[in-house]
Amino acid sequence: MEEPMKLIEEEREKLQKVKDEKAWYAVCDEIKNRRNGQYPAYLSREILEMYQEKFPPSLS
Repeated sequence: MEEPMKLIEEEREKLQKVKDEKAWYAVCDEIKNRRNGQYPAYLSREILEMYQEKFPPSLS
C-alpha cells in the first residue's frame, strides 16, 4: 500500500528539533495543514512513535 501522506524528511527534522510538547503540537498542526486537514492512521502512528521516543511516558 502506498502512503502518499507519509512524513517528508523536512517534517521529521522539525519534529526531532523541538524542545517541548507545545512546540511538538505546533509542528503537528503545520503537518496537518499541509495535508488539507487530513491525518491518516499511518501518519498518526509514525508521529506517535516519534513522540514516544522524544517524550517517553513517566510514572508519577
